[in-house]
Amino acid sequence: MKCAEIMTLNPVMCVPEDGVSMAIDLMWDFDCGNIPVVKDLDSKELVGIVTDRDIAMCVVKHRNVHPNEVRVIDCMSTPVFSCNADDPIEIALQIMSENRIRRIPVIDENGSCLGIISQADLVLNASDVESIIDVLQQISVPYTKAQAELSDPNKEKETSSDSDKEIVSSEKSDSDKEEETSSASKAE
Repeated sequence: MKCAEIMTLNPVMCVPEDGVSMAIDLMWDFDCGNIPVVKDLDSKELVGIVTDRDIAMCVVKHRNVHPNEVRVIDCMSTPVFSCNADDPIEIALQIMSENRIRRIPVIDENGSCLGIISQADLVLNASDVESIIDVLQQISVPYTKAQAELSDPNKEKETSSDSDKEIVSSEKSDSDKEEETSSASKAE
């Protein structure tokens, strides 16, 4: 099965210069959580993607400004992972799984956005249910700093913040914990 066979055709798009308020309105009106960002609406050349999370993090957490004061280019994710319309669906699944993304734009040979494949598209068109389940599990697992550190055992542990100290202390061995308990008892 090809990506073109399961993608949602002609997704709503915006350009980098659009205001975030416009992207929010499009997400609301079209009941979607992301908008492909294109160079211009004529060529539809894919240059990024903006998600509801991108907007929330940019506007609320980091900028604490009104959405009317922020442009899409300030929030969008780049580079954007995409697949080609003629690619087998397995290529899209692999890209989604490896990059932990929930939706993937589909482009043509010129880089123009033709559609988008979402988790719902995958489920509704599943021929290999097990591979779909594997991908959904992979992209749904929260990725934390602790997981990143655990996945790289050679990386030195930093304890510069309280949350890092909690991660390091939770990884102590039972003998380390016993020594701490013993030292604490002696101090009292």
